Amino acid sequence: MNITNLYTCIGVPAEREDEYLTFNSMNFHKHMGYDLVGRFKKCGYKFNRWYDMVWMEKIIGQHISDPPSVRKYGQIMAAIDR
Repeated sequence: MNITNLYTCIGVPAEREDEYLTFNSMNFHKHMGYDLVGRFKKCGYKFNRWYDMVWMEKIIGQHISDPPSVRKYGQIMAAIDR
């Protein structure tokens, strides 16, 4: 598909885990090779409490000069079905 970077945006507790939100998703992505690249502190309010938002990134390809265009899923599937 010619994709080099993957990103995820995850809601996390601002201070400590509660009955609505834990650090499990962030820890899972870290285990899968994602790195923390940003954190927005207390940017979301729900269930009468504040939550943070983290952005994580995983580099899956080389960053080359003049990279090819991104190939859409439908294009790849059409090529496979031939």
